Amino acid sequence: MKIAELLQKGTSFLHERKTGLLESEVLLAYVLGVGREYLFAHSEDLVDGDLVALYEKYLDRVSDGEPLAYITGEKEFYGLNFYVDKRVLIPRPETEALVEEVLKYLDGGSGKVLDVATGSGCIAVSVAKGCDECEVLALDLSEDALDVARLNVEQHGVEDRVQLAISDLLDVIDEHEEFDVIVANLPYIGEVRNRFVDAATFDYEPKMALFGGEGGLELYEKMFLELSGKNIKFGLLVGEFGFGQSDEMAALLNRFFVDRWQIVKDLAGIERMFVVRG
Repeated sequence: MKIAELLQKGTSFLHERKTGLLESEVLLAYVLGVGREYLFAHSEDLVDGDLVALYEKYLDRVSDGEPLAYITGEKEFYGLNFYVDKRVLIPRPETEALVEEVLKYLDGGSGKVLDVATGSGCIAVSVAKGCDECEVLALDLSEDALDVARLNVEQHGVEDRVQLAISDLLDVIDEHEEFDVIVANLPYIGEVRNRFVDAATFDYEPKMALFGGEGGLELYEKMFLELSGKNIKFGLLVGEFGFGQSDEMAALLNRFFVDRWQIVKDLAGIERMFVVRG
């Protein structure tokens, strides 16, 4: 079959999906080992039967709900490509706001950054790439996630400035330790909100990286208690929370940080990030 015919077939097969056209293009480019622009410049090229079969197999997986990033093993975040698989949460565009806030605060200078629940390492690596003089300590409870993060740290050549460590929140952090920035994207989906999670996320992404207790913000509360109990100092603390959780997060922030915090809206006007000044 020709490339143009395969694209038409893929788009038709995924027509019920909002992103079906894009997904069909990305999958075919992945199968052929080329960029998407190649598909249109060589639309009349014939594709080998084995590759056609592989493309059809991938179309079936996407149609069944498997995230595209887990098939291609790649997801773009903050202008960088990251390796991902089912051991880690797929990076979301809205999480880029955390990186923006961190880099804005550091303003190109040096800094000591703590990344809690690093997952794929996308935040830690993006901060290190955006701040040449920064050192980042990235923590995660999952050894599997740290293995993925290690691949991304090496892929982007920041091994000398990003250290990875297994830790349940702040367990490995000493009392009275000081950081310029602490950034956290903890699991924040609660049991009550489980029914709002889309099927692809629930079925394929790691539950440990999604669910944060009955209400959803229990892990943030635990981290705030550890910050206070260990007297850990910071210049800036930023984190992400879920849609509809701003009131609960505001109460939590007010309890621990009184008047030093604010909640920030994302580009869609949704309150999704908190910022605390040390």
